[in-house]
Amino acid sequence: MKNLGMSALGAIHYQRGYDIDRLLVDVCEMLVRDGLRLGGLLQVSTGERGGSCAATVHVVDLRTGRAFDIWQDRGPCAQGCRLDEAGLATAEPVLLAAIEARVELLVVNRFGRAEGSGRGLRACFEAALAAEVPVLTAVRAPYDESWAEFHGGLAKELPASLPHVVEWVMATCAVNRRAHSLVVCPITARPLLARSAP
Repeated sequence: MKNLGMSALGAIHYQRGYDIDRLLVDVCEMLVRDGLRLGGLLQVSTGERGGSCAATVHVVDLRTGRAFDIWQDRGPCAQGCRLDEAGLATAEPVLLAAIEARVELLVVNRFGRAEGSGRGLRACFEAALAAEVPVLTAVRAPYDESWAEFHGGLAKELPASLPHVVEWVMATCAVNRRAHSLVVCPITARPLLARSAP
């Protein structure tokens, strides 16, 4: 990713076994209480996840509550990645619609193996950045390298800490809101006046 423009990109880094989905839910709940307009996807697991057995996993649209199944049923305790990329693709319009609606923050549940390989929801990350919509995601250790290659050093790396994440989001959204409140002269490219934020 060569140019993020005026957008902001933040990633919560976590280790296997950490309940990152609970943290993202808590972050979103706090941001909504503070009046931010959010869009995107949160991941929800059902059933037991102990040992090598994986549960059923869905992603849920933050704006409508609609759920999308993204887990392949390969039998109990199947080994290896069970992500259903076809299921994930059906959720892509949710992110694109949120970008079109000019949400203040787009939440994308993960940047993982698929995105690192140029698949999955990678195009949605790029669309949000092109539209100057701030993005919050989560990245686990095996995918740090592909994540770094994607953002080229321009993303904010965040600890798995509720106060730290919320503070970054609020500051980023405030800067983005101010940046988009200016009317620019088409001849001089200088700000003329402030317009009301939506």
